[in-house]
Amino acid sequence: MHRKIASVLPLCFVGLLFIPCFGQQPTTMTTPANTNSGASGNKMSTAQERPAAIDLIDQARADLAKAESERPVDPEKLVDALCLLAQRQSLARRITQETIDLAQRAMSMAEAARGRESLLYAEALARLALVYNYQDHAEQARPLSEEALEIAQRTGPGTLELAMVADGLNRVCFSLNDLPCSLRAAKQSVEAVRASHTADHLYLASLLQNQAQTQMALQDTQGARAAMEESIDLCDQETKVTPSMAVMESNASAFYIRVNEPQSALKHLEKAKAYTITQYGTDSEQSGRISMNLASLYRKSGRLQEALIEYEKADAQFDRWYGSSHTDTIRMEQGYAETLASAGRMKEALQMAKRAHEALREHLSLAIRVMPERQALALTELGDGTMDIVLSIALRNPALETDTVFQEEIRSRALVTEEMAQRAASLNRTSDPEIAALLRDLEKERSAVLAAHEASPGAADPVPQLPEATSRMERIERTLAERSVAFRANQRTRSVALDDVHHQLPANSVLVSYVAFHRESFDAKRNINLRPAWYMAFVLHPDSNKIDLFDLGEGKGINALVFKARAAAESEAHNYGLASIRNERAYREAAGDLRHRIWDPLKGDLAGAKLALVVADGTLNLIPFSSLPDGNGYMVEHGPVIHMLTSERDLVPDDRPEEKHGLLAIGSPAFDSIPAASAVSALRGGPVSCDAFRKVEFQPLPGAAVEVTDVGSSWRRWNSREPELLITGEDATRGRFLNEAAQSRVLHIATHAFLLDKNCGNGNPLLHSGLVFAGGKHGEPSTILTAQQIASLDLSGADWAVLSACNTGNGELRDGEGVLSLQRAFRVAGVRSVVMTLWPVDDEITREFMHDLYSERLGRHASTANALWNSARKLLLTRRAAGKSTHPWYWAGFVGSGGWE
Repeated sequence: MHRKIASVLPLCFVGLLFIPCFGQQPTTMTTPANTNSGASGNKMSTAQERPAAIDLIDQARADLAKAESERPVDPEKLVDALCLLAQRQSLARRITQETIDLAQRAMSMAEAARGRESLLYAEALARLALVYNYQDHAEQARPLSEEALEIAQRTGPGTLELAMVADGLNRVCFSLNDLPCSLRAAKQSVEAVRASHTADHLYLASLLQNQAQTQMALQDTQGARAAMEESIDLCDQETKVTPSMAVMESNASAFYIRVNEPQSALKHLEKAKAYTITQYGTDSEQSGRISMNLASLYRKSGRLQEALIEYEKADAQFDRWYGSSHTDTIRMEQGYAETLASAGRMKEALQMAKRAHEALREHLSLAIRVMPERQALALTELGDGTMDIVLSIALRNPALETDTVFQEEIRSRALVTEEMAQRAASLNRTSDPEIAALLRDLEKERSAVLAAHEASPGAADPVPQLPEATSRMERIERTLAERSVAFRANQRTRSVALDDVHHQLPANSVLVSYVAFHRESFDAKRNINLRPAWYMAFVLHPDSNKIDLFDLGEGKGINALVFKARAAAESEAHNYGLASIRNERAYREAAGDLRHRIWDPLKGDLAGAKLALVVADGTLNLIPFSSLPDGNGYMVEHGPVIHMLTSERDLVPDDRPEEKHGLLAIGSPAFDSIPAASAVSALRGGPVSCDAFRKVEFQPLPGAAVEVTDVGSSWRRWNSREPELLITGEDATRGRFLNEAAQSRVLHIATHAFLLDKNCGNGNPLLHSGLVFAGGKHGEPSTILTAQQIASLDLSGADWAVLSACNTGNGELRDGEGVLSLQRAFRVAGVRSVVMTLWPVDDEITREFMHDLYSERLGRHASTANALWNSARKLLLTRRAAGKSTHPWYWAGFVGSGGWE
């Protein structure tokens, strides 16, 4: 769990773009002669009545008027003039509706003059994208930037124009926290400038700084240093002061603050401040950035009062030039709040950090509505750092607004999961033929991505077809997302209040919400990279308004215990009981220590509760709480029933569609493989590497066939009023499941699942897990259903999805989103409750467990929570009575998630 952005937020690089549109030379951004430096070598010019940046805007406006008055009109010259004025307004933060109009007009004229397949059009398109980016709408800018780069690559390889367009995409992707995209575009822009052999050193310097910014975010300090130092050397060759030099000196100071070199930081900050006065003026956004970086430097030196004075100045400037809800203002306020906390002003710090996070959450919630899922997941990681400050303050001062902090945590969880569920529901409910056609195209492109994904040896070396297929897929995803927003134009992102959750808690229950975060020490002189992982828990009862807050300690030890327990379960799974006593002892040792860390501190609040509704976070998603030792036995034998929620919002009813009817049980597909000679039961899949997955031969699951039949018998015995459909063998195909799944209230899937290493393909976690159907031998796309594909299905109205396969609850952990797993995919598709597995499961034991599960659910009308809990306990007691191993691997792997009823 890494919160990448938080460690660099207080230090701000400013994206630079100095090359104007087609036909202009980069040197046109040079300051007029009256700002030149004197012979002393000091680049500071004499005081001016007006900042140079404003003079440059006026000059560009005059150039535009001249181009418009010429007859006949030269369209290229006019497009250049429109672009230049929009650019200079953007750089000086004088962005108005006129700026957008200028960029849109340039794009229309470029298309009319040279057509869409021209550098002129590509540059105008990139300019419009950057205006949107400056306005904090990078989600709108990205498709324009991507289209512009595709055109420029075809029409102007190795040109300054290509560099300008690539740098635009770099900055848009950085704003969206898509760092791999940002770095690719940054390097392409630098390479294009070098290939053009331009004499404009400042332009290359600016691109190198943009590259360094991304490398720092990727924790490539060595690469960032090389780029930054080359940039500084290029700046030192200039003899004139320009607006760009003020920005680049500020960026250099931010870099050296980040790498803990205060003397170098101060040297560049002094230059930046002097240049800013002449080039932008004291009342400017750039002046605010100088104050912010100076505040960061003071804070790291322990000079807190001076830091607060500078933050107050920065706050005023950012609010004036960006507004209180702009992400740049929010990032500045993060550093401001942290400094307030370091100075002991906890109440003010909490209020500022919480207000900043609320604004950021609202911004992210709106932005992801038009974004592909992979991109949305990257963007929402930006919210982590601010919430870390909120939680750290609350943990130190539990008397300060615990209720509003808990509410903000509730509202911040699973933003992308919630958006994808709403999007899928709205698209699946429409009868628009255009939407239906787009959905078919999307499925075709997803298959192409999957094929390319499986052919790639790893994320660092994908096959050439993979980026192209991913781009096509995400373009369709975006179009569908935009159409979805139109369908739900009057619907805001569901913002659940704490009171909503509280009122839905059943009697005799308790809500336990774990939170994994990075704890801030608020030590002004600490290394900003030392922010230890930490766990805390909120506890809420239905009959009390009191919220209890628990400090559970450092996350490193907790995470280690989870992985140690899981290793003992994996060992039992693959040793086939040959070392059960040793494996169970190892499991109990790790899980017992884990219980002491995460459960025992809460015991006072759990007394008397019959049902504990648990929202896990971090690695706690990967351990069944029923398996935690309790005395000589396990927690499943004592205490409250424990049920896992995806998020606290699971308790709040949503608009449920009309209930569906019937059972679909599909399993024991006929795999095109030769069974391995073995006397042991088959495991239903498990984690595999990319290379192994291309070669894997899925073994038959004879127990799954009996399981499907048994589930059908239970259904007929206790629920004969609803239909059933049982599918096995050669009929258990991917296509058959897709045709039948949307009709049923209960889905039971007994087959192999797969979980790939996170570095497979292009690293897209949504393609790393899936189910295998009939015909599957070497993971052919026609037999595989990935988590991404499942999430787009219309399974709304389904009460249960029982995923009777290995590791269906495992996947890549994402802060705030939980586990990107098959379980999540079925929840996004609309299923109310999902039964999943947290480790490899045995074919025969699974059949026994499922028999008990359906007997509890259908025969005794047990809730989902009780049916799972009772079935696990029965299997444990049966094994103990028979003298068999009671290792949790045999009975605890199946857990529920979502609705508890």
